Amino acid sequence: MMTMNKSILHAAIALGLVASSAGQTTLQLEVTTGQGPVVHVIAGATVDYQVTGLLGGDASLGLCMFAFDATFDGGALDPMAAPASGPVQEFVAPRGFNNPAGYGGTAEAGGLLQVGGAMNTIANQFAPTPSGIVVTGFADGAPETLAIGSVTAPSTAGTYTLSLSGGFANALESQSPAGFWRVRPVDVLAPASLTIIVLECGTHSYCTGKVNSGGCVATIQGSGQASSSGSGSLTLTVSDVINGQFGMFVFGRDEAQTPLFGGTLCVAQPLVRILEPGTSGGTGAYGTNCSGSFSRVVDAGFLASQGLMLGETIHCQWLYRDRFAADGTTVGLSEAARFTVCP
Repeated sequence: MMTMNKSILHAAIALGLVASSAGQTTLQLEVTTGQGPVVHVIAGATVDYQVTGLLGGDASLGLCMFAFDATFDGGALDPMAAPASGPVQEFVAPRGFNNPAGYGGTAEAGGLLQVGGAMNTIANQFAPTPSGIVVTGFADGAPETLAIGSVTAPSTAGTYTLSLSGGFANALESQSPAGFWRVRPVDVLAPASLTIIVLECGTHSYCTGKVNSGGCVATIQGSGQASSSGSGSLTLTVSDVINGQFGMFVFGRDEAQTPLFGGTLCVAQPLVRILEPGTSGGTGAYGTNCSGSFSRVVDAGFLASQGLMLGETIHCQWLYRDRFAADGTTVGLSEAARFTVCP
């Protein structure tokens, strides 16, 4: 964790931002997005976020200075920026005081180390700038956006964190004498981080299917991706199925290795069973070869109808009729596949 930049500390002293009385005013920092503190994205996606602050505890007249360090364990973190308008502009030069490297923060070796700013609280002028105004009530009663930024999701699936640390802040206390503000220390609470979950959106097969009476093992291929937003769809196709037979699509949230009908049920209970609307088709006399297949489209409508949510991993398999199965069960089982519900 980086300590506070000495230039900021010296500026804080010059501005009268050093604590004048004891207090238990608190500041809660949080990194979040429009989707909340946890987002699910695909590899390489751009994630826009904001850092908010909210004062609590003992009453004050609003936040007047803040600084924090920032890190991202998924790669380089570009400097942040101030919102384009609003009271936070009083924390930005020339009206306020910045982290010396700019309000966007101190960057080093591709990592963002520190972000901060302060209002000018000494007669609103300082030889010759900054010359802003003092805004009272800032971040008091409702969260205020302190900084905005964006980060690129890593190319490898996994869970990553954009976190804050090293928080430092002061709040306005009173104006005495006129034109000169007194401030109080603020206890910065443990910041709330942003969790970025990068999803693997492909289809992956697992588990061994049962050899059918045609000497084949039915296999599953996926094309596209299951999208909860409707930006795309996934088509699952199982081939090398006995031709002209009825089948059943089964899926659930966990995998299994359960012996069933001389093969393996690869989806754990509870599972959902959906009868296919037609036969497996194919060529030649029905029930005599492996030219059959089934396909299923997994789109936003299907996901919603089955209660499948963004970020969930789904496991699936087909069971089908195989009347000449060597073990006499008259049932064939495909291999299984899993896919994740993506944005």
